[in-house]
Amino acid sequence: MQIALTSTQAAWKQVYQDALFELDPNDLLAKLKVAERAIDERLDEVLSGGATDRRELTELQEAKRTIVFLRRQEQPIQTAVK
Repeated sequence: MQIALTSTQAAWKQVYQDALFELDPNDLLAKLKVAERAIDERLDEVLSGGATDRRELTELQEAKRTIVFLRRQEQPIQTAVK
């Protein structure tokens, strides 16, 4: 049984995917920043909402770690390219 995603669930996932699949290094850091902001906002909603969806909470935490990792990997490249 598939449960419909709320608009905020779908929103953070979409911007996160957009960042993950960005191939242009000039656009990647900006998209990572937007995705991180969307994830942080959704984390706040989930954590303050009382009824915590453990699966989404885990997805959000993993997505946040992935973004932090990618940003750390990308920044040395960005400074070397300039």
